[in-house]
Amino acid sequence: MTSFEFLSVLISVVVGLGIAHLLTGIGRLINRAETTRFFGAHMLWTAFVFCYMVIYWWTIVFGYQDWQNWNIVIFLFVLAYGVLLFLLAVVLYPTDLPETWDTRTHFINMRRWFSGIFLLLVLTELTDTGLKSHFDEFSIPYFFLIGSWIVCAVVTWVSTNHRAQNFVSGCALASQLLWTVYQLRDLEWVMGT
Repeated sequence: MTSFEFLSVLISVVVGLGIAHLLTGIGRLINRAETTRFFGAHMLWTAFVFCYMVIYWWTIVFGYQDWQNWNIVIFLFVLAYGVLLFLLAVVLYPTDLPETWDTRTHFINMRRWFSGIFLLLVLTELTDTGLKSHFDEFSIPYFFLIGSWIVCAVVTWVSTNHRAQNFVSGCALASQLLWTVYQLRDLEWVMGT
């Protein structure tokens, strides 16, 4: 097994646990739909984190299989992604989900944890991109994405307004999907070749 294969297995385990946690939380919500109060921002952030995990896993497994310059610093930043994404899933869906659950109250109470971890994820992304010298590849659209995520994290941290929370979570998901579509122009990334 190559160094990359060992790395990708560890990343796959961490991301797999995060995806399993999200899907378990969603399953519990479905089973308790009659006693659960749903909140748009909570559901949009769930979709955001799920998409981010899938895209992150795909990028690591297929986008970096030929990367030759692995060192402990880059490895730790790559691993930090998975850990931070897992923590976002845990903040969205606590392990001890009550029978009657108000996702709005939960998210508003946990918003600072969520936005703090999300901001760490964004800073990890920036640092990782810098370490790999990819800033030239991504340019202006990348900085627009990062800037929008920082704004979303700050608004999520500060605001208890439900409409503002719904708006920024929708913006975060939309920007992520737009970035993904933008990246689809690179067929090697899409096809895994």
